[in-house]
Amino acid sequence: MSLKLFATCTPGLEEVLEQEVAALGYSPKQGRGGVEVMVASLKDVMIMNLHLRTASRVLLHLFDIDLPNKQSIYHAICERDWRPFFRDLPTMAIDVPFSSHPEFTNSLYVAQLAKDAMCDQLRKATGERPSVDTKAPQVQFSIIVDEEKASVSFDTSLEPLGKRGYRTESVEAPLKESLAAALLMLAGYTPEVILLDPCCGGGTFLIEAGLIATNTAPGLLRKTFGFLRHPDFQDEEWQQVRQQAFAAVRGFPHGKIFGFEKDPKSYRLLLRSIARAGLMGEIEVFHTDFRDGKLPAVPNFIITNPPFGVRLGEAKRWEPLYRSLGTLMKRGTQKPAVGAVLTGSTPLAKEIGLKPKKKIPVSHGGLDCTFCIYDLF
Repeated sequence: MSLKLFATCTPGLEEVLEQEVAALGYSPKQGRGGVEVMVASLKDVMIMNLHLRTASRVLLHLFDIDLPNKQSIYHAICERDWRPFFRDLPTMAIDVPFSSHPEFTNSLYVAQLAKDAMCDQLRKATGERPSVDTKAPQVQFSIIVDEEKASVSFDTSLEPLGKRGYRTESVEAPLKESLAAALLMLAGYTPEVILLDPCCGGGTFLIEAGLIATNTAPGLLRKTFGFLRHPDFQDEEWQQVRQQAFAAVRGFPHGKIFGFEKDPKSYRLLLRSIARAGLMGEIEVFHTDFRDGKLPAVPNFIITNPPFGVRLGEAKRWEPLYRSLGTLMKRGTQKPAVGAVLTGSTPLAKEIGLKPKKKIPVSHGGLDCTFCIYDLF
């Protein structure tokens, strides 16, 4: 058996995901918004969902509809036997992550059309139809549509893979876990460095670095995956994959991970997330402004996502903070060092007073941001 998968990611991070999939022993092919890869079995699907740090979802390709229109999509979906996916009649949803077709300018229309076809087939075959739950479905399908074809897939992840399970409550404007992992990789993070996030917020950079450093599979805390309801799913195989991942976890290396957070609520949530991730004692955080704090070791890797003010005129307020970040990178690091800042404000980035080695465009929370990487000598 050969299965075609498409692992999705934040646009612009396809290359990082491609390298990560290749490191797992597969042969990926980079595409728009993710990478395509052929695998041998559902066990490979489990491995990718459990181990990929930078992916958003892993979609299992079912079939294509050439030159799609309203009628052809409806009939092609109606002709499939969906009963194997709907034992015990789970709730369902259909996601349309991308639609570029003159007949389908509204992605919700595509989802409705596909849902009607699927439910009509099931009602004809079984006399029952599943309920739709767009917020917390038990099974989810994905349709990507352009003028050449419509690609129908089964969502083997269900929830985005960035939802690791260590964050129970969210801080304001949280950094997606999968994005944080990708940015750490882009900046060249290795477990041997002394890492500092001076504006750590919910601690996403810190925790993702800790998971990388201890070789902890990012999906180990998750309870739910879409593949658990695939017709070919075997629990014994899944438990074997999980046990192998647990066995691969290693002790914390010689490097260190530090963070500063002055907001009381964010600091409390940060401690809870670190504990749930199993990294309490490995990550050291301080409840103070980084400009007032002192570290037990001098960092040589600084990465942060400082506030940048979304509303007009707000950026001015953060200028002193960015100047202090520049001072920290210049004077508070053990050279050679790396600095990395994710921001949505070009003027504020200039306040850092350093010329970036790389500037990478990134989408964060629906905003166009830039990830600036600095070589510090």
